[in-house]
Amino acid sequence: MINFDADKIIITEGSIEKQMYIVLEGKVEIYIERDDKEIPLATIDAPNILGEMAIYRNQRSKYSAKALTDTRMLVIENQAQLESFASKNLSLSATMMTIMGNRIAVIDDLLIAKVEELNKLNAADSFIA
Repeated sequence: MINFDADKIIITEGSIEKQMYIVLEGKVEIYIERDDKEIPLATIDAPNILGEMAIYRNQRSKYSAKALTDTRMLVIENQAQLESFASKNLSLSATMMTIMGNRIAVIDDLLIAKVEELNKLNAADSFIA
């Protein structure tokens, strides 16, 4: 269990993270930094998960995260720990699956919209040429 005070950075964009967090209490902002400005991407409230891809991929974080309020989290260090935790906490496991499924659906919608936008641009370029 770990506690973060409000405004405390949890994940820094570009860092290599190796754990995921289960947000038990509090609120976390997900953001990116561009030109020294924070650009908010999402706000997540408990119960929720954060950094789940870190357990499966050894890549730099694509975003930063900070506690907006005093936040209490459970830290999962690796896949084996996640599997053990999930098997002992079926209700939370179902919640995590729902959260990840919803995130994938949003990403699918964004990807489809971007592909359609590119197709329209390519069609316009073909018409002009």
